[in-house]
Amino acid sequence: MVGQLVGFFIMLMVGYGCVRLRFYGQTALDGMCSLLLNVLIPLLVFSNAMAGADRAQVEANWGAMLLTAVMYALLILVFRLVAWALRLEGSRSHVFQAALIFGNAGFIGIPIIMALWPHEGAIYVALMSIVDQTLLWTYGVWLCEPVPEPAGRPTLGLRVRNLLGRFVNPAFIGVMLALVLIMLGVRIPSIVLTPLRTIGGMATPMSLIYLGGLFALTKWWGVLKRYELYVGLVAKMIAFPLGLYALLTAAAGALPELPITHDMIMMITLVAGLPTMTTIAMFTARRNNMPDYAVGFVLVSTLFSLLSLTIVSAVVF
Repeated sequence: MVGQLVGFFIMLMVGYGCVRLRFYGQTALDGMCSLLLNVLIPLLVFSNAMAGADRAQVEANWGAMLLTAVMYALLILVFRLVAWALRLEGSRSHVFQAALIFGNAGFIGIPIIMALWPHEGAIYVALMSIVDQTLLWTYGVWLCEPVPEPAGRPTLGLRVRNLLGRFVNPAFIGVMLALVLIMLGVRIPSIVLTPLRTIGGMATPMSLIYLGGLFALTKWWGVLKRYELYVGLVAKMIAFPLGLYALLTAAAGALPELPITHDMIMMITLVAGLPTMTTIAMFTARRNNMPDYAVGFVLVSTLFSLLSLTIVSAVVF
């Protein structure tokens, strides 16, 4: 965990230093954001899914997808209630929910899963990513868009069209294409898949360099004055994963016919307690919708994860 975070912050500081030294500015960051969201991240998701799973593995381990779906359903429900209880409204409420629903599975979660489960980790990651990326690029995108004023809300027809439009984005198309190819038993030749994975692999360092640039250009420290930050981090990164672990363990004991194993439960417990996904900061920056708030959540939650993941791991393992 410490090793992952050290690498995380080195890449952040490279991006921060480049902007502070005026090697590039906001225009270059906007281009990096577009490249990440439209090319690199979709290729990363698609190539990892195609390389990590085949039809037989999906059928044998689909419980990992089930647990991921249950986790997200509970996260959405719990943090809508938390936002309501804290009297958060408008874009502040939506970005708060997005920051706590979507954890950093890509940059922190995947290396931890692969280290803890070297044999099953690849299939867990591939199946989890199908559900994770589908929700991130639909519901997550919607949460990060500016909330219109009541008088300016679109008509029902426009809202339906906008909803369907959220499913037409490169990452969601990549996830669905990978799922269809896997279920049809189609294998992409390594001569094609290898360069796609190499290009997709650029997403991690570039995302962190981009985020470091955002740190230099946004007043992210204002989030430290927000009371919901502290309530949200304790609820999301300690209370929720421990509660989820207890719930799933009890469900597996009461219903042994469920297609889930104890390893799957421990894996999804760690995923539930991960810090804020860096893509949330990209989504908010793209629409200039409280990017400093989202960037602050990414930084503070990542630091807090040193403590929270230690506590969760001590209970679970």
